[in-house]
Amino acid sequence: MANKILLLVIIVIVYFSFFTSCANIGMPSGGLKDTIPPVVLRSIPVAEQTNFTDQKIRLTFNEFVIVEGLNEKFVVSPPLSKKPLFRTKGKTVVVDLNEKLKPNTTYSLDFKDGISDNNERNPLRNLRLAFSTGSQFDTLRIVGFVKEAFSLEPIPNTYIMLYRGRSDTLVQTTRPDFIAKTDQNGFFAVTNLPADTFQVYGLSDVDNNLKFTPGADSISFIDDLIIPSAKFLPLRDTTITGMDTLLIFGKTKFSPDPLYLLRFGEDYFDLRLDKYEHSTRKVVDLFFTQTVADTFNIEPLNFEAKPGWKYVEMSAKSDSVRIWLTDSMDYKKDTLIFKLSYLQQDSLKQFYTFSDTIRLYYTDVTQAAKNKRKERRKVESEELSVILETNTKSGFDIYRDLTIESPEPIALFDTTMISLLEKKDTTYYPISYKLSPDSLNKRLYILKHPWKYGTNYQLLIDSAAVTTIYSTYSKKLKQEFKTQEEEYYGKIILNLSNVTMPTIVQLLSDEKDEKIYQSVLASKDGLITFKFLEPRKYVVKAIFDKNNNGKWDSGNLKKRIQPEEVMYYLSVKKVRSNWDNKDNWALPTRQLSKKIVDEEVEAQKLKDKLMKKKSNKAF
Repeated sequence: MANKILLLVIIVIVYFSFFTSCANIGMPSGGLKDTIPPVVLRSIPVAEQTNFTDQKIRLTFNEFVIVEGLNEKFVVSPPLSKKPLFRTKGKTVVVDLNEKLKPNTTYSLDFKDGISDNNERNPLRNLRLAFSTGSQFDTLRIVGFVKEAFSLEPIPNTYIMLYRGRSDTLVQTTRPDFIAKTDQNGFFAVTNLPADTFQVYGLSDVDNNLKFTPGADSISFIDDLIIPSAKFLPLRDTTITGMDTLLIFGKTKFSPDPLYLLRFGEDYFDLRLDKYEHSTRKVVDLFFTQTVADTFNIEPLNFEAKPGWKYVEMSAKSDSVRIWLTDSMDYKKDTLIFKLSYLQQDSLKQFYTFSDTIRLYYTDVTQAAKNKRKERRKVESEELSVILETNTKSGFDIYRDLTIESPEPIALFDTTMISLLEKKDTTYYPISYKLSPDSLNKRLYILKHPWKYGTNYQLLIDSAAVTTIYSTYSKKLKQEFKTQEEEYYGKIILNLSNVTMPTIVQLLSDEKDEKIYQSVLASKDGLITFKFLEPRKYVVKAIFDKNNNGKWDSGNLKKRIQPEEVMYYLSVKKVRSNWDNKDNWALPTRQLSKKIVDEEVEAQKLKDKLMKKKSNKAF
């Protein structure tokens, strides 16, 4: 009986083995995806080796690897004068430093995440190797963060440069003694430093020469000289003792504490014509790198400059200029030649008038003939009238002015042909208003009126009320709009404390571009209010206006002036309709973090986490 049972078991095993092996013919699944980065098995030199003088470094891994972007990511400190060379040989990466190393110097090699496994491209992050060409191995370090001065955003992939000298011009004339690069969080670590005194700078290094180039590079600096040090702090363990011994544990305390550098771009005179366009016959657009207010002049070279031949319209920052050509004999030319004049600086920083000649071409729109054998010209017909545009909309904000804009510069606006009416019951009644041209844009007029909440209005503009510089007339305009209800708006009320200087408090959009909605100047402790707020999320920012000029000012390296500091309220402010969002804000003496918490988002994350945990338990 036992033999029969044994035989039956063997038959069943063979049966299942045969059919399961034949059930799926094809490639194996391969198992779980490899997510483990390569591992260093050995290196030449070994970590912290002394008296190493070879120019070639060898790292051997447990698998085949590739070097991706290592030319850009790899950092050697002290810096090399030549670029190192990289190659792979089997599972080994060979780094040729390509120059003779300095004697009695500790070198630190930072590979960042430039080495990955060959199969799944898993990067080996934060790989470092340090060695000394002499008998002493240096172990001091300086760490910290680099932030954008105006936004406190971390600055990745920027250089940190250390100088032993005392001159303030070293960063412009000399390559640094030691360097490092920041990671994605703006963090840096300049390691394996000797005991010495250093100047510390952060540099964008656009031209890749490890020197500060005014006008091209952004920079940051520490005001004081930095002296790195290390001290062992013993911690006695009294629970483990022997007859005559006491175990001592401890840690090394490195100084200084993490540094914070605020990067800025200097106000630098670099005025030049960036580009120019001739998009329509009547218009020439000129774009400059900086403002040309009070410095710009334009003269035609291929037609006579008759009185009133042009109308000039500048942007709000005066860095772009639109030229409206007023004479059809001029703007109908296919080629226009102009002489431009604006200020420039010579090598001695002396201003002079610079002249430039530009040529602009314009061809009327062409349309291929249906038979495709030739093209025939389709000349754009002259517009006999223009359509005025306004900013009225459903739910018009009561704190806004009404704008009326023409597509062409306005020569005359007959204000007797415009009416503003307010609806009472079922009838519209005329009301008073104030109409004035915009100070910059001569195509724009501003209509002011003390609007009422939740009220219907009507704007009437008769035909030919506006005459443009081209003697075209406006079409009739009739627009009805209604202002927002009072209950629609919310407020943010902040009780400020620790106000020690003029402080600009801005209400910003909860988005990366930080659009400014409102600004309030605070000169002392107390309440500030942002009112007429649309229901949405906002961010609050403070600018410490040291020179009390009403705006944020950048730094100046030559004068050793740091940029004006900014701070953020570290919670998103959510505004609801008909609700006052009140809070206290004690301005800190310094803020270098920008971790603005959205409590609503965090609450949802916690809820999702608990739901997921509950769901996993159910299974």
